[in-house]
Amino acid sequence: MTHRLAPACLLLLPFVAFPPAARAADAPAIRANRIILRVVDLKASVAFYRDKVGLPLQTTFDEFAVFGGDGTTVMLQQIERKSNAPSTGLAALTEVVLESPDVMKSYAEMKARGVVFLREPFAATLDGNRVLYAASFRDPDGHVLSITGWRDRQ
Repeated sequence: MTHRLAPACLLLLPFVAFPPAARAADAPAIRANRIILRVVDLKASVAFYRDKVGLPLQTTFDEFAVFGGDGTTVMLQQIERKSNAPSTGLAALTEVVLESPDVMKSYAEMKARGVVFLREPFAATLDGNRVLYAASFRDPDGHVLSITGWRDRQ
């Protein structure tokens, strides 16, 4: 049986298909621990991420808001935008992926809170007896985010 994967999700395959790169025994382990997204209206973005997406707000200070605390932290930084033109280049193609233990329930809850999804959850990739489902949406500044989660294959 042949499975077709959505082209936008092919970037997920390296994380499933290949083992982590080897490193020297004495090299420190490096991991991603925070993502900083630049926003124009911090108050509106805090409301979106806290009230609609459901990320826990840790703190706000100066031009920053910090969400998360278990694993990777999402930080928002308010900036003064120099142009109203859409972002271009590879930065415009960046996507923040959030994972849920129950992606279908999270999708339904976020949709009920007003998140407008670009598409419904779809099978992004397979891993043995599991399927990774993903659904994408945009924040008030146009950043692309996805909610994802593994489900047993039926």
